[in-house]
Amino acid sequence: MPIMTRMRDSMPIILFGLLIAFLITIIFEWGMDYLGIRSGSQELLGSINGRKVTYQEFSELVRSFSEQQKARTGQDPDENQTQQIRDQVWQSLITQTLVEQEIQRLGLTVSDQEIVDWVRGDNPPEDLRRFFIDSTGMFNRALYDQFLNNPNQFIQDPGGADQNYGTRWLADYEKNLRQRRLQEKLQSLLTATVRVGEGEILQRYSEQSVSFNVMYAAFDANSLVKDDEIQVTDADLKAYYDGNLDQYKIEAVRNLKFVLLPEVPSAADTAERERDVAEAATKARAGEDFMLLVASYSDRPDSGAYFSPGELTPGLGQAVASAKVGDVVGPLLEGDTWKLVKVLDQRAGKNEFVRARHILFPLQGDTAAVKARAQSVLAMARSGKDFAALAREYSKDGSAPQGGDLGWFGRGTMVPSFEQAAFRARPGEVVGLVRTQFGLHIIKVEARSKSEYKLATISGKITPSPQTRSDIFERARDFAYNARESEFTREAQALGFEVRDAQVQEKGGFVPGLGVHEGMTRWAFKEKVGAVSEPFTVANGYAVVTIVEAKDGGVRPLDEIKETLRPLVLREKKLQRAVQMAAQVRAQLSPGDSLTKIRQINSAIPVNETGPFVVAGTVPGIGRDPKFVGAAEGLALGAISNPVEGLRGAYLLQLLSKSVFDSTAYAAQREALAGRLLAEKRSQFVNDWLQQLRDKAEIQDNRDLYR
Repeated sequence: MPIMTRMRDSMPIILFGLLIAFLITIIFEWGMDYLGIRSGSQELLGSINGRKVTYQEFSELVRSFSEQQKARTGQDPDENQTQQIRDQVWQSLITQTLVEQEIQRLGLTVSDQEIVDWVRGDNPPEDLRRFFIDSTGMFNRALYDQFLNNPNQFIQDPGGADQNYGTRWLADYEKNLRQRRLQEKLQSLLTATVRVGEGEILQRYSEQSVSFNVMYAAFDANSLVKDDEIQVTDADLKAYYDGNLDQYKIEAVRNLKFVLLPEVPSAADTAERERDVAEAATKARAGEDFMLLVASYSDRPDSGAYFSPGELTPGLGQAVASAKVGDVVGPLLEGDTWKLVKVLDQRAGKNEFVRARHILFPLQGDTAAVKARAQSVLAMARSGKDFAALAREYSKDGSAPQGGDLGWFGRGTMVPSFEQAAFRARPGEVVGLVRTQFGLHIIKVEARSKSEYKLATISGKITPSPQTRSDIFERARDFAYNARESEFTREAQALGFEVRDAQVQEKGGFVPGLGVHEGMTRWAFKEKVGAVSEPFTVANGYAVVTIVEAKDGGVRPLDEIKETLRPLVLREKKLQRAVQMAAQVRAQLSPGDSLTKIRQINSAIPVNETGPFVVAGTVPGIGRDPKFVGAAEGLALGAISNPVEGLRGAYLLQLLSKSVFDSTAYAAQREALAGRLLAEKRSQFVNDWLQQLRDKAEIQDNRDLYR
C-alpha cells in the first residue's frame, strides 16, 4: 500500500501546507472555529466595520502562525519576525472580514450538495488529490474513495487518544472548501463584467512583436543650448511654481522624543540558561545519549557535521582541537549562546590550519624607536617569557586583551607575509620581526592541524524570560507615568535613559530609529503636544514617546524654494529652445528627403539609427522614452516626424522599416495573450475593489495598547 503509507507519512505536511495556504487567502472563520476563540467578552483589541476583534482571538492567531513558522524554520520567530506576523495577521483579518461582510451582503451561499459534488466528483480538490497519485503518475481513485469513506484509517491522532481524529479533520477541511467556494463565487461575480477586447489583444501582441527601425536626429538641450543663452525671470519661476504646486506640498509632521527600553536578558536569564546547559553536560558525562540531550536541551537541531578548527570560534576551536573523540566540551559562552559540544569523530582534512598569537608594533612616529622596542620584546619572547603576557603589555592590536590570540586560521585569511611566516613555523616557535602594512609582528605558533571534527552541539541561546520582559515593560510604564508627572527629558536623564529625536509623517508609519510603526504615528497625530504615550511594543523592546512639536501640512512658499526651481525652469526653457531648433531644421527638409541631409544643414546635430526595437522594450541609444516610441508608432514608412520633445532634448524621426504583422503567429499566441490580459485585468479589478472596501471601512486598531 505505498500510496496509503505516503498519505499517512505526509499527513502532517498536508495539514501544515493547507493551514499555511489558507491562513492568508481564506476567510478566518475556519481558523477561529478551529482555535475555539469566537469573539466573546474578552478585552477588545479593535473592530472592523463593527466586527469586534478580541485580544485573545488575535493573540491566538498570532501564536498559531508563529508556531507554523517555527515548524518551517526550526527556530522561534525573533522580535522583528513576530512584529511582521502581527501585522500580517491583522491585515489578513481586515481583508477577510470585509470579504465575509460582502459575501453576506450579496447573499452568496454554498450548498452541501456543491461540496459533495466537488469532493466526490471527477475533479476533486487538487491539494487533496495529489496525495493519491501512484508511481505511474495516475490518480488512484479507489484509494481516494477509501479515504473519504474512512478517513480515520489514514489520519490518526498524533497523541493517539482521539479515534475519530481523521473524521474531525475532514469535517474542518470541508468547512475550508466551503469558504473557498464562496470566495470563488464572489470573485466570479465581481469579475463577470471584465472583458478583453480584440483591440487590446492586438495591441499587446504588436507591442511585444512588431519591430521598428528608426533614423533620428538628436537635438540635445544641454550641448546645443548654453546656460548663459537663457534668461530665467521671477515671472518664469512663479509660472513654474503655480503649475507644479503638487510637487511642493508639505506633509504634516510631528516631532517626537522617545526612550527605548530594549528587551535584553537579565543576569538571571543568563544564569538559568547556563544551568540548563550545565545540567545537560552532567547528564552527557554520565553517559546519557548526547543526541537525545540535543533534542531535549538545544534551541535548534544539530546535523552532526564536520568542522575544521578554523571554522569555529577561537575558544571553541581551541577546546575541540585539544579534545579526543568522545569528549564533551563545555559549557562555553559563545556570544549570546551557551554551547556544549561532543566530539563524535575525527578525520584528516585537506587543508591545514594554524593557531597563533602575535604582538603588533605599528610603524608610527619614531620608527627607529619602534623597531628597537620590537627587537627587545622579540628577545624576551625567545628567552621564554610568557608570550600572552608580553602581548597584553606591548601589542597595539585588538587581540592584546586576549594575549594576542588569533585563534585558528587557514591559508588566504591573513596578509601574505604574515601567513607565510606563520605556516613556515613549528609549534612553539617564535618568529619575527614580520613586516606587513599594519606594522611589525612577533608571531608565536601554538599549534598546527589538518584535522576535521564531527561535532554534535547543544546550543542554549540567552533570551529574555517572560518575567524579564514583564519587568522591562513595567519599567517602561513607570517611566511613562513619571514623565507625565514631571518632564520627559529630565525624568529620562535621572534614570539614565537615552532620549532620541524622531520626526514622523502621517502616512507610511516610519519612525526613524524604530522602523515602521503605524500605531505610533497614529497616536502622534491624534494626541496634543506634550502628550506622553503608554509603552509601544517595538521590534527590540518598548518605546515611550512624547510629542514636542506639531507642524501642519501645506505648500512650501515660493521664496523658500525659488533657487531650487531655477535649474528646473532653465532645463524646461532649454528643452523648448531645442524643440524650436528642431522645428527650424525640419522646415528645411522636403518630402522624400533623408534625415542624413541634416548633416549638411548643421553638422553639430548627430544623426543615428536605432536598429530594431519593439514598443514594449528599450530603444537602443535612447532608452525608455514614451514620446519617442509614440512618435515612431505613428509614422508612415519613410516619413519624417515633426519635432518630438523627449527626456533629453528634441528629436526628428524617420521610419526606416517596420516588421510585417504576422497573422499566423498572432493566431497561435492570441489565446494565451487573451488569458494573460484577462487575468491581469481581473486581478487589478479585485485589488481595486478591495482597496475601496478598505478606504470606506471603519477600522479601530488598538494593537499598540497590548504587548
